[in-house]
Amino acid sequence: MSDIERYNYAFDPDGDEWAARLLRRLPPQGSVLELGPGPGAMTRVMVDRGYSVTVVEYDPGALESLTAMGVEVIAGNLETDDWVKQLEGRRFDAILACDVLEHLRWPDHVLKALTSLMQPMGQLIISIPNVSYAGIVAGLMHGTFDYTQTGLLDQTHIRFFTRRSMEKALLEYGWTPRAWEPYRLPVERSEFAWCWSALPDAQRQNLASACTDFDVYEWMVVATLSVDTPTWVIKEARATAEKLRDEMLAMKLQHAQEHASLLEHQKAFAEAKVIIATQQQELETLRSGLEKQQIQMQQLQQLQQLQQLQQMQHMQPIQQMQSAQLPVTQQPSPRVSWLGRLRRWLR
Repeated sequence: MSDIERYNYAFDPDGDEWAARLLRRLPPQGSVLELGPGPGAMTRVMVDRGYSVTVVEYDPGALESLTAMGVEVIAGNLETDDWVKQLEGRRFDAILACDVLEHLRWPDHVLKALTSLMQPMGQLIISIPNVSYAGIVAGLMHGTFDYTQTGLLDQTHIRFFTRRSMEKALLEYGWTPRAWEPYRLPVERSEFAWCWSALPDAQRQNLASACTDFDVYEWMVVATLSVDTPTWVIKEARATAEKLRDEMLAMKLQHAQEHASLLEHQKAFAEAKVIIATQQQELETLRSGLEKQQIQMQQLQQLQQLQQLQQMQHMQPIQQMQSAQLPVTQQPSPRVSWLGRLRRWLR
């Protein structure tokens, strides 16, 4: 694999990958100067979106791919002033320097030169590896600082930055950082996973608690010309005011919707109260009727028991009289018995 092929990658322009997030910082349209695009993974997306793209690239293999895309190609070494002279008098709406400055011996010269190529109110978009990443620190604690084919310790990286050192360089050479965005990568998913896991738990916790940005793998910074700072302050103030206004309108709309919903709920609650009161009244009526029926049933049972008692009291004298009038059983006379036997014998 050649050096240039190592930087050729595909990504979803509408996704959440780092390259897509960098491109979302561009203005909606306009001219873009891209430094060190390599084979043009991001360049291709900008062309498809209608930007007017100019690239500065030194690698012969990349130049062929870039030319095929139809972009303006400046074959130049960023370490020299040749490319600046070729662009003299030009101004761009946005400049991309994504993962470029760490490959240069004198990145400050590039930062200074770019001030003459930026349109007023234009934006410089930079991404840099973060040398204070906890994985690198963990490696140093194991005594290692080994270069690799790709990653934070890419073998072609010769300058290293933290957020503070990048901010200092920008301010020194005519730029004002306006926004920072981190690319966070859990250390256990990075190329430093082995040295991170080899640390005792207490040391990992100390590293994580000592710096809130311990897991920032790369930094993105959007900077503007320092001379534009007053204008940018006004622009940002207006943007903030518009945002607050939109939020207030959204809150008013939400309040109106919630108020309407509350009125509906109050109406429904009032109707429910009427229904409940009616049902309670009907229930009370049913309960009262049931109690009356129970009382009537008890009275009826008492009346039946009284009637049964009266009948029993009336039958008792009759039974006594019937018992007293029963006839005495008569024994047959001896004569009648003899005549009967004589008749049976004559037969």
